[in-house]
Amino acid sequence: MGRRPIHESEVRVMIGRVRVFGPAYLDRVLRADGRLLGTSSGPPLDQSVEGRIGFGADGEGGDGLRLVDPVGATITIGLPDEWPGPRGVVALEGPIGAEPGSRSHVQARDWSDDLGGMGAGFAAALGGELVSALGPEDDPNSRAVAGLLVREGVQGRRVRVDRPADWTLLVSSGEHGDKLAVGFRGCHAALEISALRPFLGEACGVLVAAGLPNRLSADILKAPGPSLRVFAPAMRNMIDRDFPLRGAIGPVDLLCCNRGEWEALEDREEVAARLSILVVTDGAAGAKARFTDPYGEARSVAIPSFPRARPPRDTNRAGEAFAAFLIAALLDLGWDPGSCTAAVDLVRAAMLRASAASALVLDRTAFGFPTAAEVDAAMARGLVD
Repeated sequence: MGRRPIHESEVRVMIGRVRVFGPAYLDRVLRADGRLLGTSSGPPLDQSVEGRIGFGADGEGGDGLRLVDPVGATITIGLPDEWPGPRGVVALEGPIGAEPGSRSHVQARDWSDDLGGMGAGFAAALGGELVSALGPEDDPNSRAVAGLLVREGVQGRRVRVDRPADWTLLVSSGEHGDKLAVGFRGCHAALEISALRPFLGEACGVLVAAGLPNRLSADILKAPGPSLRVFAPAMRNMIDRDFPLRGAIGPVDLLCCNRGEWEALEDREEVAARLSILVVTDGAAGAKARFTDPYGEARSVAIPSFPRARPPRDTNRAGEAFAAFLIAALLDLGWDPGSCTAAVDLVRAAMLRASAASALVLDRTAFGFPTAAEVDAAMARGLVD
């Protein structure tokens, strides 16, 4: 006998205690006045890369800012008043998908400092505890991140390492949909699993490893106790040759990433075969899930992006909103991760709710996520208006 359809009006259950292992960053956000690659066609840019930087107006970029990728594609940004830096040239360690040697220019309308990092995002959206790294107490970036975590009410534990706190230059085109995150890292990369072990044995219902190196995520995800283990990778997880991602996903129940990240993974079909549920988001094109149903059949569910009555204000945090609300909805609707299977109607219902949450966060230009009540209201209307 087939499983009956699942409706959002059904009584939800608590998802239990959530522990998130992942980074909290300082996001220095530049909001540009147009498409970052200077074209009106093609999908929006949604990319995360590492960067190498030199401060000061005497750099090759003068008073502006030039982002140069390995094939010579360049984005020149005119800077707003009182911009604190960086200036000059930033060398990007990965390609941005533009033609070699291409040039584009945008003007930044404004800037702000905000809380960032996948760990902070998942902890805030799920109401979980965050285990993350900070630098020494006299490090200005570490003080800034610590203050932002308090301001946003993100609870958890801070592990101190002898490196300045990580931060991100986040360039957004707002309603045009582009997001280029240029990371300046060292703090979380310096973490050793020995510093995290005291937190691995503590009881929790949901364990999330978000954006940490594969070598750390592999041990974190093997921690005993959780009923659901979630891996939320960044691009660097997908292209890690020293510790390939397939070595970290043995215990993983759910993996959620965007299309660019998924397509960068060389052995993605092998990885997909090991997961109970794989979800790949694709911006305005929607999202697709792959899983096995209770009858042992390989299934997939594709959904469109949730309807909006106006262009987005900012695409930052959309991926974290989708994944976090997907986790909560799957469990609220009765998914049993231990079964290694899922019903089609359950997965579709959870994805639709996650899509609504993701659509709502597009109206936020600062850190934060919609409430469950806001998602309920959007789903009842069928539109973010």
